[in-house]
Amino acid sequence: MPQAELEVASPEKPGIDLKLLVPTLALVSLGVAMVFSASIPMTAAGEQEDVFYYLKREGLVAAIALLAMFGVTRIPMGWIRRRAGVLLGATIALLVLVLKFGTEVNGARSWFMVPGIGLHFQPSEMAKVALVIAAARYFAQFPQGIPNWRRAIPPVAMLGATAGLVALQPDMGTAALIAFSMFVYFHIGGLKLRHILATGFAASIPAALMALTHPYQVARLVDFVKGSEVELAGGYQTARSLIALGSGGLTGSGYCGSIEKYFYLPEATTDSILAVVGEELGLLATWAVVGLFAYLVWRGLFIAARSPDRFAALVAAGVSCSLGVQALVNIAVVTGSVPATGVPLPFVSYGGSSLLFSLIGVGLLINVSREMAAAAAQQRP
Repeated sequence: MPQAELEVASPEKPGIDLKLLVPTLALVSLGVAMVFSASIPMTAAGEQEDVFYYLKREGLVAAIALLAMFGVTRIPMGWIRRRAGVLLGATIALLVLVLKFGTEVNGARSWFMVPGIGLHFQPSEMAKVALVIAAARYFAQFPQGIPNWRRAIPPVAMLGATAGLVALQPDMGTAALIAFSMFVYFHIGGLKLRHILATGFAASIPAALMALTHPYQVARLVDFVKGSEVELAGGYQTARSLIALGSGGLTGSGYCGSIEKYFYLPEATTDSILAVVGEELGLLATWAVVGLFAYLVWRGLFIAARSPDRFAALVAAGVSCSLGVQALVNIAVVTGSVPATGVPLPFVSYGGSSLLFSLIGVGLLINVSREMAAAAAQQRP
């Protein structure tokens, strides 16, 4: 082969990071199986005629989301970086439009109905990924960290606009989740701690005013703090979640054997899906779920720490923070550690938008891992 061809030849592009893919597929598979189990009472009560209705929907969404994930792994990170502003702008536009034209579910106008297939699209789930990418592009300009308040304004404004629009739906749980995960991410990106604390204090004022205009949110906090003589501390949902977890014991009552899912446990297919896992598959399975999330977050941060490109590293760190914080909050709610927030468990809870953008986040992690491996291969003699 001529010397010129030798110089331009590149090593074979690394394959998909199985250390990311395998635990992700395990969680998605568990989610599809548990959504089917948790949805059985709805058929028994006559809410759905087809016992496999939720299984079919979740399976369809999982297939679409996995295709999207693999598609994202093939997009160059440079292309994503150049379009970060467009992505965030489109997300904010959708958050504005959903306030006017969205479908109201459980008191929140947070969803667009997808015509023809009966699925819903939730822009706030898209916001979690768009914010990470847009903030990564900004923070990549400052390898030594954000030097002053003036430079800190753009990412804080991105977060304020996005979380504020989500809160107006009203969806305070998701807005708080976005804010908290982004505060963690801002620290990684180089924002000084005093800037983060000041931003959090400023955000707490409109959040408190928003809560006061929605009495059920205040009541939820009061119930959690004071508890009840009849129910366990934290209110009805926490009580039923803890009963489900305790009933499962070490190995569970068996798949599809949950009692609490028969309309004792609120939101069994979404917010409380981990309680159904614990009751049917036991403490060992619950620990396994927690362990898989901990491993995914560790693997994402490992990739971020070793990526040669600062933008890609920040994207990997941001996705890891978002998934980790969301899983932590859901687990904390189910175990009675924090008040109910309405936050689903990534990959496991029923919900198309959550699953789609969680897997797109994993696709970004795999993409960064590929580029990290390719750069390492080029450096080897």
